[in-house]
Amino acid sequence: MKRFINKLLTPVYLLVAVFVLPAFFTPVMAQTSGYVKGQITDGDGNALPGASVSVKGTTNSVASDLTGNFTLVNVAEGKQTILVNYMGYAPVEKEVTVKAGITSSLSFKLTTLSKSLTSVTVVGSKEGQAKALNQQRNADNIKQVISADLMGRYPDLNVAESMQRLPGVTIGRNSSGEGATVQLRGTPGNFTNINVNGEQIMGTQEDGSRNAQLDVIPVNVLSSMEVIKTLTPDLDGDAIAGAINMKSPTAISLRPRVAIDLGTGYNNLRSNANAIGNISLSKRFFPSASSPNGRLGIMATGSYFKTKNGYDEIRAQVWEEKDYGKGKIYFPTDVRLLYVENERTRTGASLTVDYNINSKTSIVANLMYADHDNDLTRYRKRTRMQSSRTTQNADGEYVTTRGRGYNEIKSATEKNSNLNMNLSGETTLGRLKLDAGVSMSQSEFKNLSGIYNFITGDIPLRIKDIATDYLSPYASDWKNNTALYTYNTVERDWWTTNGKNFTARLNATMPYTMGKNSASFKMGGKFKRMHNLRFRPDNTIVTTYAGAAAAGNLGNFAGEPEVSDDLLDGNTNFGLGVDKNKTISYLDANLGSNLFPINVPATRMSIDSYYYDAVESVTSGYAMNRIQFKKLMFLAGVRIEATKVDYKGNIIAQDKDGVWISTTPNRKKNDYVKVLPNIQFKYDLDKSSLIRAALTYGYSRPNFVDLVPGRVTSILSETVTDGNPELKPASAANWDLMYEKYLGNLGILSAGVFYKRINNFQYNSVVTLNGDEFENAATYKGWRWYRTLNGDKADVFGIELNAQANLTFLPGILKGFSVLANYTYTHSKADAQFRKGLRLPGQADHTANGSLSFAYKGFSIQGNLNYNSAYTVVLGDKDATDVIRHDRIQVDVNTSYRINKMFSVYAEALNLTKAPQLDYYGERDRMYQKQFYSFWGRAGIKMRL
Repeated sequence: MKRFINKLLTPVYLLVAVFVLPAFFTPVMAQTSGYVKGQITDGDGNALPGASVSVKGTTNSVASDLTGNFTLVNVAEGKQTILVNYMGYAPVEKEVTVKAGITSSLSFKLTTLSKSLTSVTVVGSKEGQAKALNQQRNADNIKQVISADLMGRYPDLNVAESMQRLPGVTIGRNSSGEGATVQLRGTPGNFTNINVNGEQIMGTQEDGSRNAQLDVIPVNVLSSMEVIKTLTPDLDGDAIAGAINMKSPTAISLRPRVAIDLGTGYNNLRSNANAIGNISLSKRFFPSASSPNGRLGIMATGSYFKTKNGYDEIRAQVWEEKDYGKGKIYFPTDVRLLYVENERTRTGASLTVDYNINSKTSIVANLMYADHDNDLTRYRKRTRMQSSRTTQNADGEYVTTRGRGYNEIKSATEKNSNLNMNLSGETTLGRLKLDAGVSMSQSEFKNLSGIYNFITGDIPLRIKDIATDYLSPYASDWKNNTALYTYNTVERDWWTTNGKNFTARLNATMPYTMGKNSASFKMGGKFKRMHNLRFRPDNTIVTTYAGAAAAGNLGNFAGEPEVSDDLLDGNTNFGLGVDKNKTISYLDANLGSNLFPINVPATRMSIDSYYYDAVESVTSGYAMNRIQFKKLMFLAGVRIEATKVDYKGNIIAQDKDGVWISTTPNRKKNDYVKVLPNIQFKYDLDKSSLIRAALTYGYSRPNFVDLVPGRVTSILSETVTDGNPELKPASAANWDLMYEKYLGNLGILSAGVFYKRINNFQYNSVVTLNGDEFENAATYKGWRWYRTLNGDKADVFGIELNAQANLTFLPGILKGFSVLANYTYTHSKADAQFRKGLRLPGQADHTANGSLSFAYKGFSIQGNLNYNSAYTVVLGDKDATDVIRHDRIQVDVNTSYRINKMFSVYAEALNLTKAPQLDYYGERDRMYQKQFYSFWGRAGIKMRL
C-alpha cells in the first residue's frame, strides 16, 4: 500500500493535475464576468488584514491584504451579494451590480461583536489577536501568525525572542543571553529560511551558518511575523523545516497615527541601566470611491535600544578518555573562566510607501534597516592539565607538576547590520492577475578584536571534583600570582562576513470555474543570486612576545585584583585581571620590533584559511492549481529549482611542524535540480473549525562555510575546522495534519502531527585528533577537529498542541483572564556515517510555552513561561562525546496601565529564574560550557495618537 501511495504522488502525476485540469476547464472560463474591489476597515478606519471576502452562494472568495484591500475576480454579471467575515467583528454583506470586464468598488466598515470585550481587555491586544487569527484562518497552508500588537504583550525586544512563544520553535542565545537564532520542529537551523517580506536574508555569523541571526532586528519595525510550516509551490523550496517571514508595517488609517515608546531598564548581572526608544508615524492620503481608505500610504518606524550587559561563563571543552587505575573516565584537560562586559546598541528603521495607481494596479516600496553594535571586553582565565601528565593520588586528587595557566583579555568591536529593499506591484489584465517584484538584502558582520594572552611555565595543579558545573583547579595560586605569567601570544582577530541576496520574480494567476466551484491556476518564475563572503583583512596579525621575561611579566600589566568575587552566581571567583589599556598600549608601541615580531607564517595562515567566497544562483519555476469546493480547498502543484554553485577557498600547505608554506586558491563548481511536488487540503468542518493536510517536498543547502574547501586552525583555542565541498543538500518528504478550532472570543485550539523523512542531513562532528586523520595531523594531536558531514537518513515525528483563549465566559472582572499554552513533542531517529539511531542535532524532545494574563479596564499583568528540553548541539564519534544543550526554563512577567487613550506605562522583568545556558559532554556530570546571565528588566511610558 505504501509503495502504491508513493508512486501515486510522484511529480509526473502532479504535473498532470497542475497543467491538464486548467486546460480541460478553459471553456468554462469564457463566461462573462467582472471584478469587485474594495477595502475592509474597522470603525476607526483602520485596515483589517486577513478578512474573508466572498460572493454569496458561490465558492469564490479571497482574503484582504495587509492594507485591507481585496479584489474578487471572475464574478458573474448581474446583482451579487458580497459577504465579509472577520473574527471578532459582526459579518457584513452588501449588494453590488457587476458588469462584464468592469471593476466595481465596494468597501466595508466592520464593528466589533461585543463592546463588553473591550471593557475588560486591552484594546491593542484584542486587535492584535484578531489580525493574527484571521490571517491564519484564511491561509491555504499551515502557519502561525503573530502581529505587532500581539508581540507587544510580551517583554521581547528582538524577533527571535518573540518567535520562542510559538509552537515548535526553539531558539539559541547569543553571548549576552538574548535570543538570536531559530530552529523549527526539531531540525537544524539551516533547515529554516529567514525572510523579510517573503525574500531570504543571508546569515553573517562567524561560523558561516546560513541562517540569519535575529537579535539584530527589533520587533518594533515589523507589522507581523509568520512561521510557515508547510510551503506552497510559490514559495522558495529550500526550507525543510519551513520559513519565518517578517513583514514590514503599512499605513492603515486616514488619520495620522503616532506611537512613541520611551523607557529605561536594568541588567542585574552587570548592575547597569539601559535605554529604549521607539517611534512610528503613519498616514493614508487621497481617499476615493475605489479606495475609501486612501490611495497612498506612508509608514515610518524607528527603534533604539542601548544596554550594558554581559555574562559569566565556565568552559571545559576538552575531555580526554583516560584510565588512572580505577577504570576509564573522561578527564577535563582545559578549564576556562570568563567574565564578559558589553555595551550593546541596537537601532532599526523602516519606511513603507504603497500606492493604488488605479482600481487594477498598485505598487509597494519598502526599505528596512537594522543593526547592533557591541563594544566588548572579555576577561578569560584558563588552566591546562594534560591527561598524559596527570596522575591520581590516594586522596582522589588529579595531580600534575606540568600544568599551564593563562590569563588574557579580549577587546572587541562588533557591528552586525541588515538592509532590505523591496519593490513589488500587481495589476490585472482582463482575467489575468500579474504580480512582480525585485528585492535586495545585504547583511554584514564586522569584527575588530584583539586577544592578548599571558602564560605561565610549568606549574603544579590539582583538581578533585570533576563531576561539578564549577570545575576548580587549585595550587600555585594560579588565579592571582603575577610572578607566574609572562606576555605571550597576541591574535588580532579581525574578520568580516558579507551576505547578499538579489531576487526578481514574476507570477501570473488565472481564475476559472469548474462547475460551480471557483478555482485558480497560478504559475511563475524567479531568479535568486546569493553571495556570501568571509575574509580577514591584512590588518590581522599573530605575534608572540620575544622580550625579556621581566619586562613582559604580568605584574607590569595587572588590572583589578578581583574582577568578580561572585562569578557564576557566586559559585566561584575570577581573581586578578589584565589591565586592557596597559596591555594594548605596550603591544601597539612595540609591534614589529624585536619584542613583538610578526609571525608571518601564522598570520598568513590565519588570513588565507579563513577566506571563502560562495555564490549560488537559483532559477526556479512553479505551477499550482487551487480549487475551492463547498467546504474543501484542494491545492496541487510542483516547483522546480535549478541551482548553480561556485565556491572559492584556499588550500594551505604546511610543513611537518604545522608551519605555513604556501596558499593555493581552490574553486569548486556544481549544479543540481530539485523537483518539489506539493499537495495541500483544507476542509471546513463548520464555520469555526477546519482540518488541514499536506504532503510537501523540500530541501536545504549546507551552510556556506561547510562547503568551502579549506582549513581553519586556532592556536589559542586548539581547534581545527575543515570544510567539506562534497556535502550534498538535505532533502525531505513532509507529511502534516492539523485540526484548528477558532473560538468566538478570539481564541484558538489546535492539534497537529507532522512527519519528515530526511535524506543526506548535515551534522556537525567534533572529535579529538589522534594524529593520523590527515596529512600532518600529528601537529594537532589532542586538538578538537570540527567537520560537517552528511548523514544517511533521519525520521522526524512531532505533535503540536496549541490553546489560546480569552476567558470571557467567567463572571464580572474575571472576564479579563486570558490563557495561552502550547506544547510540541518531537522525536527523531537518524543514521550517520559511523553511528545509527541518533537523535537529530537540534531536536529537543519537548518545547512548551505558557502564559496567564489578566486585564481590567486600563490595567494588565501577564506571566510567561518558556521551556526547552535538552538537545544535541554537536555530534561526537559516540554518545559519550556528543555535546548536549541542557533543558532550560525561563519565566518573565510584564504589566501595564493605560492612563488614558494617549498614555500608558509599563514594566517588564525577564529571566526571573536566572536560567543559564548549559552544555554538557555526553553525560550531565561532564560540564562543557555554562553561561550565566541573571535577570534583567525595564519600564517606560507609551504614547499613542
